[in-house]
Amino acid sequence: MNFTDVPQAKYSTLIPLINRLSLFQLFTVDNTKLLVSELPFMKNYQLLSAQSFSTSPPATIYYLWCVANDDIIKLNGTRQALFDNLDKIRLVLNRDTVVPYIAFVLDYAPGLKGMLRLVQRADEIECTDAITEQQKAFLDKTVVPAKVVKEEEGFYISCIIINVDTLFETQIRLEENGLFDFIGERQLGEPIPALKQTFLEQ
Repeated sequence: MNFTDVPQAKYSTLIPLINRLSLFQLFTVDNTKLLVSELPFMKNYQLLSAQSFSTSPPATIYYLWCVANDDIIKLNGTRQALFDNLDKIRLVLNRDTVVPYIAFVLDYAPGLKGMLRLVQRADEIECTDAITEQQKAFLDKTVVPAKVVKEEEGFYISCIIINVDTLFETQIRLEENGLFDFIGERQLGEPIPALKQTFLEQ
């Protein structure tokens, strides 16, 4: 994500709104950093990052923010938080945006499968120093861009997904309304313990 600073003038408006969505008043004007990133697959909302420095380590929570009316949707780690609001989010889904959309959902709204990551290049994958040259060569050969096919009622996507330390060739069917299902997968090679795990705070 390409985050930029939220104007300081917006803090007094946004911080009470995001605090209302949590049990604790975690954010204040003095202890908070707000960042925003545009999302090419959403017409009305942007991704808002709120980082509080009142905890150690600092805590970061993500939201969807409609700049036009300051509506806020908290991304609480479930897909339901996103899917229940698809009508007002107004997705923009086409051949260019469906893969970033699925990657976003997997990153910010994981489902029952847990934390999955869609990758299209080997250099997107962080590894520890324990990775071998053979494993590097495997990643370079195996990780390829996703393939997108437009269907009558949505899209068919074939992509590479990392589940913990293992790569899978995965097939996904995406409906026009933004809902999607995994319809097939095939494990690629053996697990690579040297793959770093990336966890987003919610």
